[in-house]
Amino acid sequence: MDCTCGISISIKRTSNSHVRNVMWALGGALASTIVIFGALGSIQNQCRNEDPALLAGINGFSMGLSCKKLYRYYWFITALDLVASVYGLWTAATGALSANRGAVVGLVVIANLLTINMTDAFYNILDIVKFQEGTGRDRAHAMVAGCIMTAVFQAIALFLAGMDASAASESPASVEEAPKAKAVELPVAAPKAAEPDAAAPTPEPAPAVITEAPAEAEAVAAAEPAEAEPKTESAVAVTVQ
Repeated sequence: MDCTCGISISIKRTSNSHVRNVMWALGGALASTIVIFGALGSIQNQCRNEDPALLAGINGFSMGLSCKKLYRYYWFITALDLVASVYGLWTAATGALSANRGAVVGLVVIANLLTINMTDAFYNILDIVKFQEGTGRDRAHAMVAGCIMTAVFQAIALFLAGMDASAASESPASVEEAPKAKAVELPVAAPKAAEPDAAAPTPEPAPAVITEAPAEAEAVAAAEPAEAEPKTESAVAVTVQ
């Protein structure tokens, strides 16, 4: 029976400087994590039966563990560093950093705190005689250097990934300006046509002046004085014998 397994990874080229800076920081954390893998494996390979007793009382180590179990906690931290770096790089490369910003920041911050704890533990083993000379010293120094570099790159990536590039590009004036109330358009009735003014009262026509013809006017004028004069009786009496 034939079995074929394929993995396809799509990476989008981005011109966003903010995303590129995040990828550079996570790439540095990934490279430093590989250093931790090599140094931790070499230290465990050099482990002897007396090592648990030598590391008793050192911060981060417990007495009574075998060599196979002495460093298991730090293998878990190293694996978490690898997962955080790879996930952050994949998210940034595929253009999904803005959508998954919270997941990337949350994973990196946990890995960073645990890496700082691991750095403190392996920095303390430099006081053990076994790790002060020979190959033990070189392996311990490589382990401490890898832890420090990983913690630094993770802190830088955490700061960059938590930034909001769109908010940083805004001018201070626009940020300090108080939010304006959103204008709401209300339905406005269409203006009605202006009603015509009341009609002015029509002036009454002047009485018509009857103009008569000149002949008729003279006749009327001649007749009027005769009618106007009262009739008087004669005061002279005539006596007839």
